[in-house]
Amino acid sequence: MSASIDPAWWVEIINKGTLAFVAFVAMIVGPILQWRIAKRQTDLQKTIAQRAAADNVSAKRQIWIDELRKDMSEFLTVMARLNELHRPNKDISPADAAKNFEDIAQYNFRGSELGIRIKLRLNPKEEDHNKLVSLLGALSDASVNPSPKERPEQKEIAQKAFYSARDRVVSHMQTILKHEWERVKKGIV
Repeated sequence: MSASIDPAWWVEIINKGTLAFVAFVAMIVGPILQWRIAKRQTDLQKTIAQRAAADNVSAKRQIWIDELRKDMSEFLTVMARLNELHRPNKDISPADAAKNFEDIAQYNFRGSELGIRIKLRLNPKEEDHNKLVSLLGALSDASVNPSPKERPEQKEIAQKAFYSARDRVVSHMQTILKHEWERVKKGIV
């Protein structure tokens, strides 16, 4: 007598085996897929947080650039006015001389305030910023009170020295602003 195996029995075995295999695969693959999805979400959140931080820094850097540009512009204007006030006409009236003296005091005060604000905005660890401080010192040195016996040719030389020093400050400031603007555009923290 031969034993015959019922085909329904084979179907049942195959179905149970398939279910067991699927359950086994799900038990292994499911957590791996969940881990990969969680990792991608974490990486995405990290990237979003870094971008938000970079955008925040860039916005603050842009404000810093604008404020530095504004203070520098006013500082250069004040220094130019001081340079003019230091060399009044020889036939100035006593009242105008007194007003000139008051103006010099006022512009000196404002120039000092602006110079300090500019220096406080600069980073002493950056070479370009230190060079700017040196150039500002040279500009101040070029705008000193002349000797009472200053001759016209000496006045002309002094004025050329002042404008040359001012041009060097402007040129270097443009370099700093360009560098900082590039950092803002790139979102560099």
